[in-house]
Amino acid sequence: MTHEPVDITEYISVRVRTYFSKQHIQSAQLFARLAAEIEQSYDGQAFQKLYVEHRAYVTGSIFAAVSFLEATINELFSDTLDDQTNGIKLVKEMDPDTSTLLANMWQFSEQFNTLDKFQIVLLLARKTHFDKGMRLYQDVKDLIGLRNALIHYKPEWVWAEPGRLTPEQNPPAHKMEKKLKAKKFQHNPLAAKKAPYFPDKCLSYGCAKWAVASSFRFADEFFKRMELSSRLDDIRSEIIVKP
Repeated sequence: MTHEPVDITEYISVRVRTYFSKQHIQSAQLFARLAAEIEQSYDGQAFQKLYVEHRAYVTGSIFAAVSFLEATINELFSDTLDDQTNGIKLVKEMDPDTSTLLANMWQFSEQFNTLDKFQIVLLLARKTHFDKGMRLYQDVKDLIGLRNALIHYKPEWVWAEPGRLTPEQNPPAHKMEKKLKAKKFQHNPLAAKKAPYFPDKCLSYGCAKWAVASSFRFADEFFKRMELSSRLDDIRSEIIVKP
């Protein structure tokens, strides 16, 4: 009897689903820590290279903190649409009506801003939405406003030293100045004494810390209101959660 060799080839298909929200908040935390290290070791000599490095870390933290919020809500919407085999944990924790509503809403969600997306999900899930007057909501709103002001930056004339100018002669402060001053975080020690508040003095470790804390606490509160497991639990200890 003759035996012919037979080649047996097996193919295994593996699906991978990647989430990036965690990476964003971890990046925001890392940049904030690096900014803190510069401020803590600052000896009063602000070289241009050090100043640029510090500002890069602070703005990077702000950008990543807002990206974390955007990714968090987009991931949840996308999960409800893509969960064809009921294998995604957060979707399994929802009642079927809610997941169906969110899946159907996903195609329309791009027309809404980030905060509105969070509110829409809570309303569709019949959960308590955020009071727009609460501090946490206002902090995130101002954080997004700061990110937008930096990303879409428009230079404005401001007086570094107004001298004897009357209020009528003095140009109004940047729209973010009053909002950020109310947060009462420490100023950037590398900024010149007579430098304008925005963007020079406000872009500090204190600002980055506030950005990380505000975004993390907002997402955390959202998952609590949704009564869903948080994807943040395993990194909670490494993230600044107090502003």
